[in-house]
Amino acid sequence: MADLDLSRVHPLFARQIECLQNADIAGLVETYHPEAVVVRFQGVLNGIDEIRETFGRYMDIAARYEELLEYTHTEDTIFVRAHMSVRGERELGFGAYVLRDGLIWRQVAGIEGGMRNWFAESAQAAESTETAGSAP
Repeated sequence: MADLDLSRVHPLFARQIECLQNADIAGLVETYHPEAVVVRFQGVLNGIDEIRETFGRYMDIAARYEELLEYTHTEDTIFVRAHMSVRGERELGFGAYVLRDGLIWRQVAGIEGGMRNWFAESAQAAESTETAGSAP
């Protein structure tokens, strides 16, 4: 994180990066509004519990910010494109955040490359486990 210049980013986004860099899922979840919704190509996350469960897996794949390529924000909206490292591989991530009551209320996010594939495979595995455990 020492290489990242966070001096001009929104304080809430700086907190998100700090939590991700330090594998602090509890702190990361605290940046989200109780009614938060996260829209991703892999599906929609509704509420804190789904966000905690899915983003907790970020810690398993060692997702980290490396470089902010483009960034802008207003009082209630953040827009970013960044290089990230995932399992040691460089990925391109992007997202937009809408804030309410000082917390992330709506987020649209995407990551190109292996992380995207990892989440798709992880979701399929979870679905298979649920199906296998249900009665015929």
